[in-house]
Amino acid sequence: MLVDIPYDPAHTCCFSGSRPEKLGFDWQREPYFFDVLRTDLRAAIRHAVDLEYRRFITGMSRGFDLWAAEEVINLQREFPHLELICALPFHGMSSHWEPYWREMFTRAHEGADYEVYLSDRFLPGCYHARDNYMVQQSSRVICWNNGTSGGTAYTCQYAERRGVTLDNIHRPYYSLSSMP
Repeated sequence: MLVDIPYDPAHTCCFSGSRPEKLGFDWQREPYFFDVLRTDLRAAIRHAVDLEYRRFITGMSRGFDLWAAEEVINLQREFPHLELICALPFHGMSSHWEPYWREMFTRAHEGADYEVYLSDRFLPGCYHARDNYMVQQSSRVICWNNGTSGGTAYTCQYAERRGVTLDNIHRPYYSLSSMP
């Protein structure tokens, strides 16, 4: 089940962020905000690389996690020493997703250096187990925490309790409806 990956938390960073429906903006209809999110995500990863982080763990959920995985894979062209670890809560997690997300999942999975499955099948609490695992292996979390309840809020609170650095790239004005 758990793969023996030689972790080095001091140089490992994980991601936590909203699924598309909880972003606070429509990423498909508000491309400006989506572009800002992607630019900020890329900058946060580059900053982590500048701080000598070389391993990045994604939870592989739709939205922020898969976008983060995609950014790491893209940056591997420039920084071939970077490694991507996919931490999956259970086998078959993407089986009922829309084609767009399944394709992103497949690209991330194929581009990963390691994968870890926390369960063979869906079980209550498997997402929290995945989130805990990622934080326990990391000293930094790059997150998109807009204050909504759910997995990202849980992960950020858990990371804070463990003394893990949070790099929250959420900006409070991410919505056309909130612009003056």
